[in-house]
Amino acid sequence: MTLADILLLLRQDLNQTFRISGAKGKRTEQKSALRRFLRPLVFVVIAVVIIWAIVTIVPLFGWRFIADIVISDPGLGATIFNLIFIFGFIGSIAVSATTVGNVNRMEYLLTMPIPMRTVFLEKTIIIILYNSTIWMVIGVPIFIGLSIVSPVPLAALSIPVFIVLLFSVVTLGVSLGGLLGLLFSRLFAGRRTLKQIGWFLGTSLAIVISTLYYVFIWLGDGGSGIFEGFFQILRDIGFASDISPGYAVSALSLNILVGAPLQLQDILLGVLFTVVAFELVYANSIVSERAHYSGWLAAGSKRSTKEQIPLAHTSWNPQPIPGLRFNQTISVSIWYNISSIRREGRVLAQYLVGPMRMAIWFVIPFIGLGESIFAFTPYFLLAALIPFMVSYGVYFAGYETVYEGSNLMTLQLAAANFADYIKGKAISAVPFVIGATAAGSLLLLIINPALWSLLPAIVIASVFICLAAGSIAANAAAMGGDFKAQRMIERQRGSAVQMPIRGWSMLRAQLVPYLLGYIGIYSIIGVAALAGGFYGDLLGALSAYAVLGVFSLVCYLLFNRYSHSAGVKLAQIEASKYL
Repeated sequence: MTLADILLLLRQDLNQTFRISGAKGKRTEQKSALRRFLRPLVFVVIAVVIIWAIVTIVPLFGWRFIADIVISDPGLGATIFNLIFIFGFIGSIAVSATTVGNVNRMEYLLTMPIPMRTVFLEKTIIIILYNSTIWMVIGVPIFIGLSIVSPVPLAALSIPVFIVLLFSVVTLGVSLGGLLGLLFSRLFAGRRTLKQIGWFLGTSLAIVISTLYYVFIWLGDGGSGIFEGFFQILRDIGFASDISPGYAVSALSLNILVGAPLQLQDILLGVLFTVVAFELVYANSIVSERAHYSGWLAAGSKRSTKEQIPLAHTSWNPQPIPGLRFNQTISVSIWYNISSIRREGRVLAQYLVGPMRMAIWFVIPFIGLGESIFAFTPYFLLAALIPFMVSYGVYFAGYETVYEGSNLMTLQLAAANFADYIKGKAISAVPFVIGATAAGSLLLLIINPALWSLLPAIVIASVFICLAAGSIAANAAAMGGDFKAQRMIERQRGSAVQMPIRGWSMLRAQLVPYLLGYIGIYSIIGVAALAGGFYGDLLGALSAYAVLGVFSLVCYLLFNRYSHSAGVKLAQIEASKYL
């Protein structure tokens, strides 16, 4: 292992090019100078703006104001730097699994006349550099600006101390995450499952945080309350601990900046974490080399002898929902829909958690008005549940019908019953609707136990709403769907991101199911309340279930009608719509 080899690999990775001089062809064209230097120029502009802002604004408040914040609350800086450590740790888990753990891709790199351990070491360094860039672009200008306005003679010394310690914290997080990522890549047998988990958790967390942000804006604090609460939770779980890596960065760099005395313990912690971080980088390369060489990163497989190969096969008829039997077309549609969505982790996360964006708007008025409308809480929660019922039907049956694209041509050639195929897509959303509605019903039961007799009716009604919404959305998709659309959230380079269902068809796919859902659910609740008020709770519940029967029949008829209509329209679509 030589430094020259590492620098060679770093130069190639950072340039992201292996172009041969004088080569022809689209893939060998050199990017323009503007495109190659645009990112560094943007970083420089950001740094200059940050420095200018600090030099201009800090004198207005006075240096003592900044120094008092640093001295009085050292845990704040520790929390921020420990968050950087966590970001590097979490980010490198997936990256390590999809680079170092990607055996097929690494085989090409290992054909280079460079030691295997050097290749893995360089990959870890690249991950560290990418994780450090954004924090360096933001943090270094802040320390430069504060050093300029600081009256402390040695304030400028805080800049190199900050750079070294921040780089050490990121290195520590990336190294630990890399080792864990290698373990995960073996446990989950491949990078696809790990990417699914990462996308699901990341997308779900982003949706929840973004929607909760609007709650705090509604409460009138400009959204700052969510950040205060978040930082308080981090402090409670130890992010402000004085033996954490972030605390060493904060104590050493900020104390030098404001001229506060340094503690021996902080200096020793900073040196210890720096040494451990770089030792873990080397440990990453050793473990990666041995893991790759021994083959334990590869997905497990067993060879079978000729005698063990079965000569007869049973008919293929998947039954994806245990305990329920459908005809073969519906069964295949359910199985294919669920399995294809599961393969795209971020799509599944968007589908399952996406309705929360709309549901939160039904809860915001209740939170904002407080106890004055406490009696209406169950009705707000019911309103928040309906987006889940409708959206699952629209997503699983409407969007996924469009996203099948040219697969539908194969079904046309196979003379498949498109009406049954649409029914299968709508039915594939039912388990998820039951799960979401059951969770919401449990919350309703806690808030108002008197509604226990109506909760089964709400769950049953939600199933039929989903079925009707799915068939209506599929019919709208057959009329106005863009069957060339990609299911991925980001489409291919150079093409615009567009909705899979366009124009009035999209409005029909969304508006009609929502009207149906609100009319049905509130009719059941309203009849129960009126009949219960006049004739008692028992007759009120019986009246509600009578309305449920009528509403379920209406939804089922809509389900059959629009599934048939969508099937006919899909069977009539020409190949030019798909290609």
